[in-house]
Amino acid sequence: MTVILNDKKYEVADSISLAAFIESLGLKPQGIAVAIGDEVVSKELWASTILSDKLEIMLIHAVSGG
Repeated sequence: MTVILNDKKYEVADSISLAAFIESLGLKPQGIAVAIGDEVVSKELWASTILSDKLEIMLIHAVSGG
């Protein structure tokens, strides 16, 4: 199936969780926030959030500095 992350399409396995998808991208959960649609998904729910075909996901990296 296909999911869309920050306007880029990714082919993923059926029934993959949000946590597994983030891990498959080589990303660490520290310092990132994820929204599906207009709703932020708390990190506690990533493992139980199952992605669906054509789902649009927004990932934001926190940046520190001044």
